[in-house]
Amino acid sequence: MPKPIESKTRVLTIEEQNRFMEQAKNTANYPQYLFILNTGVRTGEMVGLKWEDIDFERGIISIRRTMEYRYSVGEWHIGPPKTKKSNREIPITEECAAMLKELKAKLDLGRYVQDEFKEFVFINRKGTPTKNSTYDANIVKLTNLANIENFSMHTLRHTFATRCIEAGMKPKTLQQILGHSSINITMNLYIHVTDDEKIREIKKFEEYTRKMA
Repeated sequence: MPKPIESKTRVLTIEEQNRFMEQAKNTANYPQYLFILNTGVRTGEMVGLKWEDIDFERGIISIRRTMEYRYSVGEWHIGPPKTKKSNREIPITEECAAMLKELKAKLDLGRYVQDEFKEFVFINRKGTPTKNSTYDANIVKLTNLANIENFSMHTLRHTFATRCIEAGMKPKTLQQILGHSSINITMNLYIHVTDDEKIREIKKFEEYTRKMA
């Protein structure tokens, strides 16, 4: 089986994103994929998210920790976010809020969760968090079904950032949402201008110059 592609520049086009999510929508990890595409968080930040970090009234998610599975010791490790600026608040989209409330409702109805993970949001059918390698393996299956190039979980973060820029978000705002330590990181690593976006911008230029004539 091919491994997920690890690339700093891999971004899903809008068509690829839609095709991937269409294949993913009836799978167990659909909420996680949707969450990253709506927030741009790192995988470890998503895995480490607790219900206490979500304020539905304010419409805010607080990123306070990261969690990863360490195969060398066979256990989950919780630590601080990557940098000081990675401690941040992210507004919740309506789509994301609806998904989170649905997950909470299932938990309240008695969905099985191992005691040590009861505070965490994203729990699999075994009652534990899902390992990053499992997410990536599932993505390989879904991309094959969608007939698009394989990618890793981090590609979803890249894709979120690109959609934000395409929608007109200011880079400084995006920097704060992504939790980067400097604006240069945001500009250099996470903003990828698609061909469609270039065409749209040239059309805006054309319209502007016509008005000047």
